[in-house]
Amino acid sequence: MAEYFFGITDKGKRRDSNEDTFAVQEIDGGEWLIACVVDGVGGYEGGEIAAGIAREVLLHQLQDIAAQDVIKMLKQAVAAANMAIMQEKKSSDLKEMACVLTCVLAHVNSNKCWYAHVGDTRLYLCRDRSLVKISKDHSAVGFLEETGRLSEEDAMRHPKRNEINKALGFEEAIGELPDYIETGASPFLPGDLLLLCSDGLSDMIASATILSILINHKNLGDAAQMLIDAANEAGGNDNVTVVLLANSKEPKPQVAFLPVEKKIATGKSTPNTSQGSSIEQTIKIKRSHKRLTALLSLLSLALVLALVVSLFKNSIEAKKNNNALKMIPGKKKDDLLLHFMSAINDSTHAYTLGISLKIAAPVFITKDSFHLKGNGLVISADSNYKGAAFIVGNTAKEIVLDSLIFQNFDVALRLQKNNVTLRHIRFINCRVPVQYELSFPDTIISGRFTDTFFLSNSTYKK
Repeated sequence: MAEYFFGITDKGKRRDSNEDTFAVQEIDGGEWLIACVVDGVGGYEGGEIAAGIAREVLLHQLQDIAAQDVIKMLKQAVAAANMAIMQEKKSSDLKEMACVLTCVLAHVNSNKCWYAHVGDTRLYLCRDRSLVKISKDHSAVGFLEETGRLSEEDAMRHPKRNEINKALGFEEAIGELPDYIETGASPFLPGDLLLLCSDGLSDMIASATILSILINHKNLGDAAQMLIDAANEAGGNDNVTVVLLANSKEPKPQVAFLPVEKKIATGKSTPNTSQGSSIEQTIKIKRSHKRLTALLSLLSLALVLALVVSLFKNSIEAKKNNNALKMIPGKKKDDLLLHFMSAINDSTHAYTLGISLKIAAPVFITKDSFHLKGNGLVISADSNYKGAAFIVGNTAKEIVLDSLIFQNFDVALRLQKNNVTLRHIRFINCRVPVQYELSFPDTIISGRFTDTFFLSNSTYKK
């Protein structure tokens, strides 16, 4: 099997048969990779048959990729798999069979991947020695874990961990049900690793253990086998399936969020004995200076254009929100802020190195999902700025802000619905840490209220 993808499945230590299945292969002449993990729902007879049907339908439906609308193709393929399972249920005695799945289409040349997901199989992204869960668990316990109400350890031990509320075989025509099939896209950059797995892995070993195995075993086959072994050593309560996809292109040096210190090379020139050589050298230096000046002018123009495009894009996105949020004019952004804004606008995951950043205009987050890990990043308000630091629009679904410090803001975070998870966030000298913004479209009533989680201790004095 090629070195940039690998899959393996194991029945575990407690099951008599394996109801998991998977597929991982090149398609469309090697331009694309398809990978899926399918898990027959335990407790229902015929789970392995449902999983097998789903696998075959997905492979058949996704052989010819229409790159212009990959998400639509994935949804149609999953809906077709569900329909095939429903038809099999009607024509057989297996009236309760069902399965859950995660399917990925990756295009390595364009550094991007797309996914569709139903149930509690999982899709992870491993990048820069960090592991991020991209898919959501369609279960009550999964929701509690993802919203921070249960720790990962408590969720793994919860007695209702395996009770799911979505699966193929539960509902008719799931393609017509809004949000039944979870879909999305993610950058798949050089050096990235995608992990698809069944809950037989994620229920047995914690994400920290998964990450440790992935970063310490560069060979995909070895890493996959180590994950299987770790799940079995932890008890092996369920079938275990692991599929790995790697973007094996050489990673580019990371410069995001890092200020660039420009260094001017200095050195003593060697005197020339020939006057002609001296004149020729002077001409070369002048030409070099002209080229450098032209290059710097082009770079400055590119930065200005990028800033204008970013501001225009944020303004357009803001107008789509119910409250017609407007960009507040601020000072000219430096290179560091441009890097930060580019990461916010162009990716689903961003990481910083604990630097400081001043802003004089709100940062709009309107994408479907976004994970910002600050590692101690301090975001402070410019001296004359009185607006919010981050404004999260009502089009966003799953936003995670991790390890950030907001300082000197009148309002640190302005939210339009409960779609933000905060992890290790500090608010310093912020009058209102979190503010919800509501609208009442058909009335003349409107207003704002402050999140009561951030009341001071004096409020509770008797």
